[in-house]
Amino acid sequence: MVRKKSGELTLDEQLELSALTRSSADHSLLAEGMDEVFASSLSYKKNIDNDTVNEALKLLHQKMHQPETMPVPISKYRKLKVWLAAASVILIAGLAVFYYSQTNTALHQAANIVSTKKGSKTDLVLPDGTKVWVNADTKLTYDKEFGNNTREVTLTGEAYFDVTKDPSRPFIVHTPTLDVKVLGTAFNVRAYPNEANTQTTLLRGAVEVLLKNKKHETIMLEPNEKIIVQNEVPVNGVQTAIPKKTKAFELLNIAANKKDTTVVETEWVKNRLVFEQEKIESLSPVLERWYNVTIELRRSTGDILYTGTFENDSLEDVLASLKAVGGFQYRIEKDKVIIY
Repeated sequence: MVRKKSGELTLDEQLELSALTRSSADHSLLAEGMDEVFASSLSYKKNIDNDTVNEALKLLHQKMHQPETMPVPISKYRKLKVWLAAASVILIAGLAVFYYSQTNTALHQAANIVSTKKGSKTDLVLPDGTKVWVNADTKLTYDKEFGNNTREVTLTGEAYFDVTKDPSRPFIVHTPTLDVKVLGTAFNVRAYPNEANTQTTLLRGAVEVLLKNKKHETIMLEPNEKIIVQNEVPVNGVQTAIPKKTKAFELLNIAANKKDTTVVETEWVKNRLVFEQEKIESLSPVLERWYNVTIELRRSTGDILYTGTFENDSLEDVLASLKAVGGFQYRIEKDKVIIY
């Protein structure tokens, strides 16, 4: 009944609940009582502890199991009051636990969600000690049981992982296009839904990449390798198949920067905006996320490829540099950039 009120009831559970209330007058009365309790005004203490809840449940169970000395006729109204009292204790206990845990997760269906908006980044340490850097416009989800038996996260966007080694519990990153499985390593995953491909770049260790679009084919990456997997591109909200002439995936070697051994794919972790041989069409979503703006392309710059490194530069500085190469014009209107 609590799950029904909170909107978490599945269709099968709804059918089971309906059958249960029809099968017994007592259950039907309980359901009626619970509905009345839900409709009434309730107050609760946000700082209630589990001991208080457990004590209330224990007292309720004791009262429910006390043997009657002799059968006593009971009216429907009195019986309803008894059920209401029991329902109230159960409901308030349930709501107390629900609100107590709500700050982080939902009861029994808990998931920790770390999300960033455009123009912002963050970093965190997972319960197993794994360090994660989360890029702009990204959502990282992991279960409340993370680290107990399994280590699995779901990623939409981009994140860099420095995974704590644990041979007994592989670390797995799930994305719509591919899954990455590791034991202990450092790698970057880029999986934005509005981009044409999903990328995984390995810096050290070893990773196993499972391709969902290619009959679950598995590819092993070695250090300084990158795999680029074509996404099924959404068109008006509908997923479309990969064109037959397009490669399902590419495996590339990457070169580290001689100065600090970093690679282009992870420069964002150091707050550097870096791109190599990119068209303006592929640069636009990167700039949108980086500077929290919307870019409207009113013209293409053809086959011109842009390469650049920017650190703590303003949007105007970046656009001026691109303009010098591409020969386009632009104007900024509040949080919108028009390229023409």
